[in-house]
Amino acid sequence: MNRLGFLSFCNIAYFLIRLAQVLLRLQSKRTTMSTTLSTVNSTASNVNGKTGEIIGGKYSGTIDCLYQQFRRGGLPALFHGMNAKLLQTVLTAAFTFLTYEQTLTLVGWIYGALRYNHARKQK
Repeated sequence: MNRLGFLSFCNIAYFLIRLAQVLLRLQSKRTTMSTTLSTVNSTASNVNGKTGEIIGGKYSGTIDCLYQQFRRGGLPALFHGMNAKLLQTVLTAAFTFLTYEQTLTLVGWIYGALRYNHARKQK
């Protein structure tokens, strides 16, 4: 596997792991909120007879989280939101390259001017 293919594989794996981390973090926040919501739901059921339900699955770990996402929505569900990440990466690379080119031009211009002045003083 060439370097570009390996970097692409690493980027995709990193994105999938970050997706699982976010979903697991949301699940843990939901469980802490469920105690509060159960109190609110019991009060709401007294008022209108309906209770709210927390949406989301129960994940036992990273692999289980990714598996459930794949099972629910297929391959597109795993990469939902990657367009924004790709746009961020491309823009960051473009600005980095632009800054590098401008800095290189400026340093070359300053170095050339200093060299020219030094050569004139030598004569």
